[in-house]
Amino acid sequence: MDSFERIEITFKNGETKTYEKDEWDDYGFVGNAVIVKKNGAWIGIFNFDNVFCVELK
Repeated sequence: MDSFERIEITFKNGETKTYEKDEWDDYGFVGNAVIVKKNGAWIGIFNFDNVFCVELK
């Protein structure tokens, strides 16, 4: 994920959660959730029912 500066998660209600380059190092999808990780630890868990899109920028 070194080539991306941030990950932005936009929710269906219009709000956005942004993790900057030094705040995350991986992400994934588990079951019905988006997981944001730092050093192997899950630092953000977002249910797909609430997520509109996930963007790497």
